[in-house]
Amino acid sequence: QGSKQLLNNYPVYITSKQWDEAVNSSKKDGRRLLRYLIRFVFTTDELKYSCGLGKRKRSVQSGETGPERRPLDPVKVTCLREFIRMHCTSNPDWWMPSEEQINKVFSDAVGHARQGRAVGTFLHNGNSYYDGTDHPGSQDEVFNRGMQDGSGD
Repeated sequence: QGSKQLLNNYPVYITSKQWDEAVNSSKKDGRRLLRYLIRFVFTTDELKYSCGLGKRKRSVQSGETGPERRPLDPVKVTCLREFIRMHCTSNPDWWMPSEEQINKVFSDAVGHARQGRAVGTFLHNGNSYYDGTDHPGSQDEVFNRGMQDGSGD
């Protein structure tokens, strides 16, 4: 219901409501838009149990047990990359992220999901809802910063 297909040749959909939230919260920044779309297109578990884009070689002898981490679904990844480029090209007032920046948004999303930092409560049918707040720093960072403020000897 009300889903928007991101690109014609990819089976990747988000709801119109998610699209509105992503666009309105992104302040014409392609990276922020991508960050929202990643949250809408991938589940937290998909992010958490992936090895991101699979670019970094992991040492085999680390003896880690647990599920083999697989790269994120390449179809979704490619779709989001293409979509961001297309969106920023057709909306010149939007900031177009570089290849490296796009990759970083993906790896950040994976890192956040692993730390359980993706805020949100899980609703029915496996769709997770996120409030649109960005927490670049951890809470204690903010707390410490407050402590140092105005404590001039």
